This record gives sequence, structure tokens and C-alpha cells, in this order.
Amino acid sequence: MLKKWFGGLSTKQIIMYILTAVVAVYIVWYVVDALEGFDPDYKPTAMGLGDNESKAGTKIEGGAEKLMFDPNKKKPE
Repeated sequence: MLKKWFGGLSTKQIIMYILTAVVAVYIVWYVVDALEGFDPDYKPTAMGLGDNESKAGTKIEGGAEKLMFDPNKKKPE
């Protein structure tokens, strides 16, 4: 059965198909490995402040949520 599939292919074509399969497997492995630490529920905080306080200890007025961009928020007129 394999002889029937590969019988009509030249050596160059067989090498190219094998090389293409190896590259495809590598790309899939790379993407899966890159997404391993991905957290879909991650919410960035303003300037990296998780507790609404800066490193100097001053509090952000209105909280970090006020500094974050919200595309649904309307501008007051």
C-alpha cells in the first residue's frame, strides 16, 4: 500500500513531504508550548499595581480601575 502511494513520487518529492511534515509538527509543538502558561482570565493592572498602591506607598486616587482603558465607557460631556 505504501509502495503504491510513494511509487509515483520522486526522491525529491518524498524528502520535501517529510520535511514539510517535520516543520508542521515543530510549529504545532512550539505554539502549544508557548500557550502553556497563557491565562485567559488575566486582567492587567494599572502600571503593574495589584493592590492600588505605588511602590512609594501612595494610594492611587479612584483606584487602578479608573486608570484602565474601557472601550465601552462613554466620555462625560
